[in-house]
Amino acid sequence: MQKLTIYLLLLGLMCSCGSLQKGHVVDAFNTIDTKYSQSGDQKLVDDEQLKNSLEKAEIRLEELVTEAKKAGSGAVTFLSSDLFIKANDASIRGDNTTAALLFKYVHMLVPKDNWVKRKYAVELIRIGDLELSEKILAEIFQLEGLKEENIGLILGGVYTALDKSKKARKIYKQVMVAHPKNEEACIFLSKSYALEKEHKKAKKLLKSCEEKIKGKAIFSYFMGKMSVDLGDREEAMSHFRHALKVEKKYHQAAIALGLLYEEKEDFKNSVKVYERFLKVDEMNYPVLSRLVQVLFANGKYKEVLPYVEKLSSLDQNDLNLKVRLGILYTDRKMYQKAISVFKDILIAAPKSDKILYYLGSLFQQTSKFEVAIRYFQNVPSESTLFLDSNLQIAQMLQALAMRDRLKWEPKLLSFAEGTKSGDSKARIEVGIVLTTYWEGLSEISKAVTTLEELKDLQDFTEGHDYYLASLYEKNKTYEKARSLIEDMLVKNPDNPHALNFLGYSLLEKGVEMARAYKLIQKAVNLKPEDGFIRDSLAWYYYKVGKFTEALSESIKANEAVDNDVVITKHLAIIYKEMKKYKLAKKYYVKALKQCKIESERKEVLAELQDLEVLRLPASRKIHK
Repeated sequence: MQKLTIYLLLLGLMCSCGSLQKGHVVDAFNTIDTKYSQSGDQKLVDDEQLKNSLEKAEIRLEELVTEAKKAGSGAVTFLSSDLFIKANDASIRGDNTTAALLFKYVHMLVPKDNWVKRKYAVELIRIGDLELSEKILAEIFQLEGLKEENIGLILGGVYTALDKSKKARKIYKQVMVAHPKNEEACIFLSKSYALEKEHKKAKKLLKSCEEKIKGKAIFSYFMGKMSVDLGDREEAMSHFRHALKVEKKYHQAAIALGLLYEEKEDFKNSVKVYERFLKVDEMNYPVLSRLVQVLFANGKYKEVLPYVEKLSSLDQNDLNLKVRLGILYTDRKMYQKAISVFKDILIAAPKSDKILYYLGSLFQQTSKFEVAIRYFQNVPSESTLFLDSNLQIAQMLQALAMRDRLKWEPKLLSFAEGTKSGDSKARIEVGIVLTTYWEGLSEISKAVTTLEELKDLQDFTEGHDYYLASLYEKNKTYEKARSLIEDMLVKNPDNPHALNFLGYSLLEKGVEMARAYKLIQKAVNLKPEDGFIRDSLAWYYYKVGKFTEALSESIKANEAVDNDVVITKHLAIIYKEMKKYKLAKKYYVKALKQCKIESERKEVLAELQDLEVLRLPASRKIHK
């Protein structure tokens, strides 16, 4: 039984004629009213209490009906009209229990009014009281016959629901005789046949109806559905195609046909079906929705965009669809449109960490760092995106400080200081950004100090040790660098990266060349595909004057790692030494494009200029 709403309290205001008095039934419903939450969200009441309250309400209503009848026709008219209005309003509001209860007493007041009977019967169907609904509808049908075809259809439906298929068929046949072009009667009768496995009879009826009622796709559509149920997919597809020929905008047939193609994993043809339909009815929501799902599932992100735009315009409240649209815009680099979409979503979900992160990323990609930082700062600390948001903020502050050190460096330092109270990962991520900032400014001592402060944290890895060792080298504190790497080799003598680091360090100093070769060769044997280690071997051969071997190893290193400035520059230097100046220039230019810090850029430029001097003819060198 559905719950009664506090709406029933309004009944107390209607009783103002004859011996009926205002408030007469209010007491009966007061107990119901108190069962609802003060927040406005109704809660289910105890079944027994609800039953008791309903019984009290019915007793009062019966008393009112009795009093109205005693008072005469005026009171009956007044009470029945008032109850009818309130019952109708309850029905519109979806409170079918209240509507059925009120229509019951309207029917008691005006028992011969077929319109009231019909309304009452419909509400009874909605609350599941089919037996009583059947009785009332049968009375109306007996009195009115087939003047009103819908009564016959409703009664037939009730008979079907009550498994009284013979009675249902009889009604539908009567309706079809009286109203030959009633498509609902034809469909319901064919369904009745299908339920009884009389498929031939059902299809014959549908074909007959299609001939009588021109221009209706529903008959072919139901023949198609019947074929699907019988397992004949090809015949079903034929019926659905025919339905679309009869009515080009019959979207149910388009979806059914498309789904059958999807079932066969023939997504190309399913997309064709949906797209062909949308040329006729471009804003059809069900077909658009199906097409979008298929295109997304098959990774057709470029093709799906215009359909997602249309679908989103039809349903502004679908936030998941809007997120997809925003991501599609982002992938297509349509950043302003993506920003607009995510801003709309943020209005509906102002605390969404993902949307805040998306907006921060979009403003970051459009180089609006100050705006991006504000969005990233609003990502809550409990979010899984918080750590990465902090990293993005630090990187943007670093970029801004490199442009305007006076304005932004204090903010970068302040932000880094603020992360020291956070977890280990956050401290290290931001600390590394600050370290690279100092390194980029060639303030190596500050870079070393910043990284050393992180060394005791639990998330400080071996990779960070390599970085620290490289900074020691740049800071000319060679013993610290060597000690750090030697410690790694004590723990793991077969660590290829530590072997390579130490070997390359010896090469650069020009000391212990035999040991350097031994260390690097061992690293190559352990990790032959590593381009950085191959480059070290190439550099050893270069240092000892074996240029052919150096070139061979350097080419391998470049093939493995084609975006590292040092590896590229080494190849250029080897080509220059071998007097292959054109190739040397090619790789110097490439190295110049790979430079990330000013000191690297200046070094490559200087070597490129020296190369140009070497390439000049002898007469021009003298003139110069």
